[in-house]
Amino acid sequence: MTWEFPSELWDHRFVLLGAYFCLIGGELAWRALQGRALTSPGLLITNVGMWLVELGLRAGTFGVRLAVFSAVATLVPVRWQPSIWYLVPVYVLVDFVYYWKHRLLHETSLGWALHAVHHSSDELTLLAAIRLGWIQRLIDDFFFIPLLVLGIQPLALFLLVDLNESLQFWCHTDSIGRLGWLDAVFNTPANHRVHHARARALANGNYGSTFILWDRMFGTWRHDVLPTEFGLEQGAVGLNPLRIQLLPLWRWLAGR
Repeated sequence: MTWEFPSELWDHRFVLLGAYFCLIGGELAWRALQGRALTSPGLLITNVGMWLVELGLRAGTFGVRLAVFSAVATLVPVRWQPSIWYLVPVYVLVDFVYYWKHRLLHETSLGWALHAVHHSSDELTLLAAIRLGWIQRLIDDFFFIPLLVLGIQPLALFLLVDLNESLQFWCHTDSIGRLGWLDAVFNTPANHRVHHARARALANGNYGSTFILWDRMFGTWRHDVLPTEFGLEQGAVGLNPLRIQLLPLWRWLAGR
């Protein structure tokens, strides 16, 4: 039996998209009530514009990714029909692979050149969650190819990977403080605030997507401080989308 992508998710894609923007609007309203500076229209347009381009690139190359994953899957002798008892442990493994992928992007020079786009916002709001590197997002899924040996079908794996990525959305805000014991188990706004600190010594940590347990296991959990300065150590990159996307890569090529 071939597993098919849940049609309900596709049928309600605009509802899900609307939910994203409702959350962004709610955060803006909360910041206004607190008397905090509001996000500039230019930043709003830049981040949303870059996100739409990223979504377009991902959609346009989906067939390539699916073809590669399907080819690898044919080499695996076992097939499992997805069920909740199967998908939950596979999701945990997806989160584990994400931790190492994310750590590699931070701790290698080329990886950082591709990933620094996501860290380039001087504000940590929900808008920062959708500021993603176009080149990085074209290769992200390939890190999860080894999980195909579990017999999971490619479409089901894509769904879990996208779910894992999407669930980080709520962590990109400085409007939520510490959450007690949740901070010791899950990736939360407090944990992710440290990860987006301008100081690389802090940003190189808290790599987990859903669970922060991987960071605790491998010594990369940073939780003693809550930084107030975000972005890149080199300073602001402006609002030009091409500059935001290409400047880190240019710095890497130039050896800076």
